[in-house]
Amino acid sequence: MTKATGPTSEPTPAPRQRVLTLPLVVFLVCVLLVLGYAARLALVPPTAAQAIVLLADGDADAEERQRLLRILVQQGQVSPSIGERWAGAVAAVALEDRDGLAAVRHGLGDGDVLKPLPASQEREFLHLGDPLLGNLAAAWLAEAAGDREAALMHWRQLAGQCWFVLHPLAAELAAAGVQRTG
Repeated sequence: MTKATGPTSEPTPAPRQRVLTLPLVVFLVCVLLVLGYAARLALVPPTAAQAIVLLADGDADAEERQRLLRILVQQGQVSPSIGERWAGAVAAVALEDRDGLAAVRHGLGDGDVLKPLPASQEREFLHLGDPLLGNLAAAWLAEAAGDREAALMHWRQLAGQCWFVLHPLAAELAAAGVQRTG
């Protein structure tokens, strides 16, 4: 028996390189989950309650905000929830949608004062992320509760805001509210 003293006749194979390692698989799964969630948000419209929270958060860009406001006006016309109907009325004012406001207000009484009042937990986000709309909602709520003094204060604040922000429908509602409660 002789020993080989030189280089071996067969080279040793290179270690097998794995393409899919555990960290890469975990990363890819996370990316797919994020993309799936984003697609779901884009394809499935939010409920009225979800739209209210998203608007109140104030994080939506202008295009997304308009889409959410339109959803609220549409759902506010048919929703059994009084709070969602109120939010639909506020959203209609934000969009300058007189027909939408009339349709939503029809479900809340046809008079100047919206009735019935939403539950206290449904009032929290009625501002929909906008101080002007917050004063509108507060004026409507105070007037519906029979607090003329608070209603007048909010109607006047709303009228003052409409001097700085071009919002004809809100300005009309404020002027009528000041006249009604003043």
